[in-house]
Amino acid sequence: MRNHEKSILVIDDEDSICLAFRRFFEDRGWRVLTAASADEGLATYLQSPACVVFLDVRLPDRSGLDLLEELTAQQADVVVITAYGGLDTVIRALQGKAYDYLVKPLDLDKALALANRIRQARSEPGASGAGPARESRGMLIGNSPPMQEVYKLIARATASGSPVLIQGETGTGKELVARAIHQFSPRRDGPFVAINCGAIPGSLIESELFGHVRGAFTGAEADRAGKFESADGGCLLLDEIGELPLDVQVKLLRVLDTGVVERVGASRPVRLDVRILAATNKNLADEVRQGRFRQDLYYRLAVLPISLPALRERKGDIALLAEHFLQATAAGSAPTASLSPGALEALGNHPWPGNVRELKNAIEHAAALAPGRAIREEDLPESVRHGGTGHAPDEAALHRVVVDYATALPAEAGRCSRTLEQAERALIAYAMKRHGGNQSEAAAYLGLHRNTLRNKLRHLKIETGDDTP
Repeated sequence: MRNHEKSILVIDDEDSICLAFRRFFEDRGWRVLTAASADEGLATYLQSPACVVFLDVRLPDRSGLDLLEELTAQQADVVVITAYGGLDTVIRALQGKAYDYLVKPLDLDKALALANRIRQARSEPGASGAGPARESRGMLIGNSPPMQEVYKLIARATASGSPVLIQGETGTGKELVARAIHQFSPRRDGPFVAINCGAIPGSLIESELFGHVRGAFTGAEADRAGKFESADGGCLLLDEIGELPLDVQVKLLRVLDTGVVERVGASRPVRLDVRILAATNKNLADEVRQGRFRQDLYYRLAVLPISLPALRERKGDIALLAEHFLQATAAGSAPTASLSPGALEALGNHPWPGNVRELKNAIEHAAALAPGRAIREEDLPESVRHGGTGHAPDEAALHRVVVDYATALPAEAGRCSRTLEQAERALIAYAMKRHGGNQSEAAAYLGLHRNTLRNKLRHLKIETGDDTP
């Protein structure tokens, strides 16, 4: 059942949602049908197939995700609506062959763009049914737009057998992404094996990866399978792939190209079926330009790249993550604590150089100091309270900023950066000028807490033109 006309079916038991769709789309020349339950929605579609179906996950008679399978069996193009776009919900929707999904509160402009895209695709010669199935799963947490994009990339990766390159700062959850790809892929019943390429001496990494036979080198007292053989039929995560020595990179490339592994000292190769997932906190493209990583291996690994956002780039998820870690810390052994408004504000102001891992540690630290009561700002680690990363937050934070921004400073600031204090003065003055004297915006630009910036302004005697206390 295929329909190219400008028509949509909205299946949602909230009258306000249906009314909003009706007014918005009818004003733009679309025909709008609505249904308040799964059974009513299916009957409406079978009687009058719409070009696009907007389907809510929660319906009064049964799950919208169950209805999704029935609709896609009728070649319907479905956009799933969900109040919370967590990874499991997103993946179930995409795994059920939904075209896409929308998170409440709804962006009707985005809904219209999706509807137009689907209608355009239907009108093209050779257009078929709903989009391809996409899968994934994991314990990643976040409802922010950057994380929604990550969920989509994970879903696409699980439907493929190609290598995946996961890049992101330390603590952003790269191994969680790798496990999510494995858990919802066709290889889910096979092994998931991880190896940290940076934690193994260069002389042993080849043996760890490919295995060895007895007598291959001093200490090789018995045959031993490597990580590749252990992961046969499943997935192998090569964590910190950027630390792999160049000579081992050559051998890894050969395995990727041939699917064959040869143990150190062996003369007979072994054919394996292993999917490679690689992770790094480095920018491998830069490593290639510097000659520290092979270009051919980079292109072979980056077939499906996934870049994880830093926590400071998805601050809308901080409260959600903090609550999750707080619940996990309690684990039923003590009354569940809560976060005071002051603590939440401090968490939101911190730049989180250690990302989600640092946030988890901060919550565990605070929970230990506040058993059975609300966590206050003073319960948080000092580095979080002051916006820095150590016992001297002002100096540490500004020193990091100076290093990060040195190449971006204007020429007049660059000439003044012979000492740390001169560089600090030049950088802060530049940030204040850039943001018209607004201390809050300048602090955010520098990655500092506003109080840290104000103290430095006084110490360095920088004129701000701002009399705000």
